[in-house]
Amino acid sequence: PASVLQLNPIKALFPSPALPKFLTIMAAAAVMPVSVPTSAGTREVLDVGYPVLNLQKIDDPKVSLHQCAQKYGPQALRSIFEKLEERAAKPGFEEINLSDNLIGDEGAQFLAQGLSDNAKLKRLLIPRTNIRTAGFQSLGKLIGKSPALEMAVFSANLADAEGVEGEFSAGLAKNKSLRSLCIAACRLGDKGVQTLCDGPLKSHPKLEHVSFNYNRLEDTVCSSVSKMLAVNQSLRYLELCGNSITADGAEELVKGLVANKGRLTRLGLGQNNMRLRGCKALCTHFMSAQGKTLEFLDLRHNIVTYHGVVELRTMLKKPIDDDEHNKGWMINF
Repeated sequence: PASVLQLNPIKALFPSPALPKFLTIMAAAAVMPVSVPTSAGTREVLDVGYPVLNLQKIDDPKVSLHQCAQKYGPQALRSIFEKLEERAAKPGFEEINLSDNLIGDEGAQFLAQGLSDNAKLKRLLIPRTNIRTAGFQSLGKLIGKSPALEMAVFSANLADAEGVEGEFSAGLAKNKSLRSLCIAACRLGDKGVQTLCDGPLKSHPKLEHVSFNYNRLEDTVCSSVSKMLAVNQSLRYLELCGNSITADGAEELVKGLVANKGRLTRLGLGQNNMRLRGCKALCTHFMSAQGKTLEFLDLRHNIVTYHGVVELRTMLKKPIDDDEHNKGWMINF
């Protein structure tokens, strides 16, 4: 048959066991070229039939990141979903990477509208895309209507506390599939993180990793984080690096770790202001029976001083002058 003859050249290139996998990949990557506008006034052809939509591109090393960021704006996203609608095709994207493209709040709105009730999207990467408060509200709607979404990276966008209130918190509470949420450097402040800790983070059934790095957090937020840790059943890795948490906040977090009963296994608190007292409180928990499940604790750059580090290392039974004890331990200063 003609179909068999057409496959013969492929069989010559691929051994029999590899052939079904190859054909599956080829079928999944059905080509659907569409022409979309760029911010430079030109048009470019993209394949929207492939499961991965990656618009984080640097075509020429001489081109600046600023120029690349302006290439695909909100109108490019709008055009992609309009072209799919014209062809009566639903978006089949499993991963969308729009990192470093200035899509703004308008682009976030087009994403939420175009991907509503998408059952295939698993990874959404949109850091450094100039999305602000209104755009985060649109992203909240998208999260709530994405039943397969596992990873969301929204870092380095100016959400402010208002961005994660309302629709964003409601969407996160409605979602049941998300495993990793990165909203670092989004200027959330204590108020924004409190909103999430007092709401959806307390009861999300699958969320294992949350990053609140570089969000201008102070001791005030630690009470909400502690209360969230006490009742949360799924969180395994929490990042709070690059903030302004002091020793008082560290001692409050220890209360949450004790109440958490060992479910959290990784905690990042590097680049804060906890000094020796705060780091000592966390190290004491780390060495206790209640902290034995804590596999990773990052306390780097907390103004401990050299003498403080010597004291902590001695307390941890990892003296700083013993080379053998400097190998492979999982607490960092």
